[in-house]
Amino acid sequence: MTYHLGVDLGTTYTAAAIAQDGRAEAVTLGTRSVSVPSVVHLAGDRIVVGEPAARRATTDPAGVVREFKRRVGDPTPILVGGAPVAAELLMARTLAWVVEQVSATEGGLPASLAVTHPANWGRYKLDLLDQAARHVGLTVDRYVPEPVAAATTYAVQRALPPGLSEQQVAGSDS
Repeated sequence: MTYHLGVDLGTTYTAAAIAQDGRAEAVTLGTRSVSVPSVVHLAGDRIVVGEPAARRATTDPAGVVREFKRRVGDPTPILVGGAPVAAELLMARTLAWVVEQVSATEGGLPASLAVTHPANWGRYKLDLLDQAARHVGLTVDRYVPEPVAAATTYAVQRALPPGLSEQQVAGSDS
């Protein structure tokens, strides 16, 4: 069955959702949760993501990387196990891991792929991430600023009458 995949590659946590038949739902990543820590362990070409990667910090701290999203666009690579790796490539490999996990559950690749990004990212950082995604065999169909993704989720989960002002929405949670 055709589905579309959205991935939030967060600084701290990574999450994904699929959309099909007019519905969207979060996807379980890893073993139990809809989000996994944005932590990567690299050993050669092998990548481990999430809790298992975080646990490897005790036995192989040089191979574990956290918060690499903050370094996208930084000309100085991150040393992982003594080898230099660009932050955007770490993000792309994490994205490839998410696509692999979801594809295994859904029985095939998504029809389209959307990825969130910080609102302050300009064309340069988006191009770096896009090139890195292509390097790992992925095509990102749409990049969505994180605040737009959050507002869309809020609007979908909560019926808002037309013409409601921002102040009225903000005051409704009090």
